[in-house]
This record gives sequence, structure tokens and C-alpha cells, in this order.
Amino acid sequence: MIIGDIEKFEQYHIYAEHGLINDPNGLIYFNGQYHVFYQWNPNALDHTYKVWAHVVSDDLVNWRRLPIAIAPSLPEDRSGIYSGTTIEKDGRLYAFYTGNVRNDAGESVASFQMAAVSDDGVHFEKLGKLFEQPSGYTRHVRDPKVFERNGHYYMLLGAQKLDLTGDIIAYESTDLHHWSFIGSILGDQLLAYRGYMMECPDLVTIDGRDVLMFSPQGLTAAGDRLQNIHNTGYVLGEFDDVNGVFQVTTEFKELDQGFEFYASQTLTHGDRHLLWGWSGMMPAAREKQLPTIQAGWAHVLSLPRDMAIADGELRQYPISELGDFQLVQPEAITGLGLWRLADDKWQVVLTSKLSIQRDGDTVTFIRVAWESGETEERRAKVTGDVLLIIDNDVVELYTTSGDTVMTARYFD
Repeated sequence: MIIGDIEKFEQYHIYAEHGLINDPNGLIYFNGQYHVFYQWNPNALDHTYKVWAHVVSDDLVNWRRLPIAIAPSLPEDRSGIYSGTTIEKDGRLYAFYTGNVRNDAGESVASFQMAAVSDDGVHFEKLGKLFEQPSGYTRHVRDPKVFERNGHYYMLLGAQKLDLTGDIIAYESTDLHHWSFIGSILGDQLLAYRGYMMECPDLVTIDGRDVLMFSPQGLTAAGDRLQNIHNTGYVLGEFDDVNGVFQVTTEFKELDQGFEFYASQTLTHGDRHLLWGWSGMMPAAREKQLPTIQAGWAHVLSLPRDMAIADGELRQYPISELGDFQLVQPEAITGLGLWRLADDKWQVVLTSKLSIQRDGDTVTFIRVAWESGETEERRAKVTGDVLLIIDNDVVELYTTSGDTVMTARYFD
């Protein structure tokens, strides 16, 4: 929960006190605390302006708001501090982000990769633009992910090629200040999952396996897969830091098979790997009619998830800090809480607009869309017991096997 808020819109999730939030940014454990930065427009319920908002926690459950970490102030970021990551070096916290520039008509016309640095993790000094935009790509180059490998630093960026297809490109540095362009880390791999843009790349090593996450835009739905307007998923493989290439060894798999999950980002602390996302990517018409807008706020972040590799796949679990899940029959689930369902056939009706049901190895979310009144479904295969985390207007479904996660906003 958010400590100190007069009105708590959610009990478990990070939410906007007012205005609109989206992607999680800069996730890190620094100076003995978990830091979560995220995209925030404090001035309006739209995406025309962004700062990095900031919350911290000692336990991943109770969060405290801090002042805005980074706000527009330079010509290259005057319209918004867009997504990025942080990394610690020599006791200092370096933040990397995309600066956005809009014209007088409000249209986004340019973007630049920027940096800032902090000694305390709260107050940041901007370092300015890092390099010029690379040739061979449109202005859509953004969302820097910076990590260290064998004494060198690498920056991954989501990008759009001149042929209007997505790509992930890399830069290399030895000091976080001077960067050299490497090129595409994918080559001709994953052509079916490029879309017209690949956003929010992330690379994390879990149990000795490199995991590349990204959010492609413009993919075509296929059966129960890729049903949302934009998607977020991962592949396993190996990052070759000598040649700057990621060798893909598995098929692309979605991280969440519910309605709202996008722009995932990871946090590594010791041997633990956590994952957050934005539980708010949706069509513009749906976003404009989001019921919370009446109260002056929009969107939430997902809860953090623990990650592991098992049987050649990424597994995701609720964090233990949340507490124990109560084993119940479906009719006992009445609202907020942590619930566990062991049977393989049941139905839970959260509101008149959202129900969840299991039939054997299949779980289905059935929701009435708030903006259209149309019924929509999301379906996934599961093994093990089902775990439900129910908040005021968002539900996350996990399994004890870690094989499936589904997230949905819901309103009556």
C-alpha cells in the first residue's frame, strides 16, 4: 500500500494519486531500499507530458512517495521524461531515459537518449544528451536498458527501422558517459514478432539463462495469443557481449495472458529477480472512458513478481512478502484479499462485469468492456492451484506452478 495517502485507491498496487501513470522505470535496490520510478503526467489524464515519479519501500509491500525524480528542463526533454532504467556505479545512481520533444501542435517530433546522476537516489543532476540518433532508424528510438557485462556497459534501445519494422539496438560504454553504436542485437531473428515497433527492451540473467524481454507493437492475434492492442513477452537465449548479438533459442512467449500488462521491467537484488509492468495499456477510446478518471486518476502498476527458470521456461510467482493465500471455495471469495483455489472446476464472480472460471487446465477471464458494453475473453492453460490477488479494481491471477499470469482491471 501507499503510506501517507489520504485516499488509498488501491490496497496492494502502486497507483496515481492524481493524473495518469504508465511504464515502470529505473527499478533498483539502492541504499538499502527498493526504488520504483514510473511515468507520470501530474497535470492531466493523458500522455502529453511525463516526469519520473518515485516511490520507495523497505519490504516491497509498503511504499512511500518521494518528490518527482526527473522532470523536463532541457531542450531535448522539454516535452517529457520517457522510459528508461537506472544502474549503480561507484556508489552513485545513474538514470538513463528518453527525452521527448513535441511541436506546437502537440505532436511528438524528436527523441533523445539522456542521462542523470544522483548520490542519494532522490535528487538527480542531468548529464544531458548522450549521442545523436543512429542512422538507419526513424525517430522512434527509446526506452534505454543499461546493464553491465564483463566490465563493459551495454544499452539496449527499442527502435523502428526505416522500413517501419521493429528492432532492438545496442550501444557499448566503459564509463557510462561515452557510447559507441553496435547495431541490431537481433539480426534477422524474430521477424514474426517485430511488429512496427519494439519498445521497452530488458535483459536479465536468471539461473544462468539470458532472458530478453520486449514489447512489440502491431502484432496480429493468433488464437488465444496476442489478443491485446500491444503485447509484452520474452525469449530465452544468450547475449554475446563480444559481438553485441543476442542468440535466440526459444519461441516468443507472452508474460501475461490477461487484459492489461505492458512495458515490463526487471529488478535484480542478489540472486532475486523481480518483474513489474504497467497494468494499463489499452486502446485510446477505452482509456478515455476509464471509470477512475471521474476521480481524477488513471492506471496502476502491476505487483512485483518473483521470476525463475524451470523446464526451459520463465516462471512467475507472487512475492512472499504479500503474505499467505487463504485456501477457499470459490463462493467464499467476496473481494479484496489473497485467495487460493485448489479445484479444477470453479467460477468466481467479482462483479457483474467480470468473472473468472476454471475448467480443467483452462482459465478464462470474461469481462464486459466498460466503454462499449461488449463481452471479451482472455484464456490460458494452467497447472497447479490458482492464486488470486484481488485489489479494489485490479486482479492478478497466478498459479502455484508459476506457468501463467493474467491481469485485468475490473469495474462494476
